[in-house]
Amino acid sequence: MKRFALIATLAVLCCCISTAPGSAASFDDTTPCPASGPFLVCPKGQVGQSYTLQLRALYGCDLFWWEFTNGGLPPGLSMNTSGLITGVPTATGETEPWVRVHDLLPEQGGNSWCAGDNKSERQFVFEVLPGLSIQQQSVPGAETGQPYSQQLTALSVTSLNPVQGSPAQAAWSIESGSLPAGVTFSSSGLLSGTPTTEGSYTFVVKATGGGGTSDTETETLAVRQPITLTSQLSAVTKAEIGIPFTATQSAAGGAGTFTWSVSKGELPAGLTLGADGSISGAPEVAGRFAFTVTATDAEARAKSLNVTLVVAKKLSLKSLKLKAAKAGVPYRTKLASVGGVAPLTWSIRGKLPKGMKLGKTGLLLGTPKPAKTGSPPTSKAQTYRFTATATDALGASAKATLTLVVK
Repeated sequence: MKRFALIATLAVLCCCISTAPGSAASFDDTTPCPASGPFLVCPKGQVGQSYTLQLRALYGCDLFWWEFTNGGLPPGLSMNTSGLITGVPTATGETEPWVRVHDLLPEQGGNSWCAGDNKSERQFVFEVLPGLSIQQQSVPGAETGQPYSQQLTALSVTSLNPVQGSPAQAAWSIESGSLPAGVTFSSSGLLSGTPTTEGSYTFVVKATGGGGTSDTETETLAVRQPITLTSQLSAVTKAEIGIPFTATQSAAGGAGTFTWSVSKGELPAGLTLGADGSISGAPEVAGRFAFTVTATDAEARAKSLNVTLVVAKKLSLKSLKLKAAKAGVPYRTKLASVGGVAPLTWSIRGKLPKGMKLGKTGLLLGTPKPAKTGSPPTSKAQTYRFTATATDALGASAKATLTLVVK
């Protein structure tokens, strides 16, 4: 009988066991899975990296089919009946399956001269090592004239479902493409510099780790005009419990639609940040709140504004019992308030003794004149009731009805 060899693409297999005269199928003990003791040891795979291996048989009836009789391949790999092993390993580990190769008989589509199935069997070793994976699927956009820095990182991956591993040391390089003018890429994986020209720049980076592991990733760095923020918020802005508050923000430059967020700290309870960058609501808690508002464009550029919002307690007036005044004697007292946002302005409704007034700062002063009900003047004490109103810088107001006795 004729003997033929099945040519392998990336190859692997075998050793002879069958002894039918002139047609015994066998495995190749030298390449590409050389023998090591009783095993045929195949090329190692890496987690996350495509793996292809064609098992190889010698002699027999020239056409073959393959199967596992015990054990199997590492997770993520599979073998078809033609002995082709393909897939992407999903976890580290080692398997030692038994593989059987059969002659393909005429009724199975084999050569007509094949008289019988002279099968052989051998134990293999398949090992999957940690793979190297570049973590950046994209890099943030840059701005013309603004310093740029982005550190690329790699992971030594031991599992894909879920992704597990540890940071890996790697040597980095640019495989193809070009960087923006003013930007460089270091062997440690750092993109840095100050871009000088707008545009979209596509390039392929490669990370090479120990043991021959490597990974490549196509990145695009888009350079746009710098982002600018316009805001009604100042470094320190004041608000008050229960008083409606609104502050608008807008962004320009960059690319696409902006997304707004509070990237650090938090807003006072009662206030929310809208999709258009506006902050609105009515604060519910007094205090000093430091936070950062950030606008991020469609290409991951960001511009931030640091703000401190001071929320005052709700404006109120103390329940005052005014000290008595004496006719002809200078009188001076300050009306007291709690909370609110300075400055306060004061107004009065009602009647004060002649010679007295309430100033805009809440100071009640003057020299009351005696009331005349006849001649000579009465010696009885006179009582005056009036309503004082305080209005703060945010338009909040508080009222109190007070009584002043003039003796």
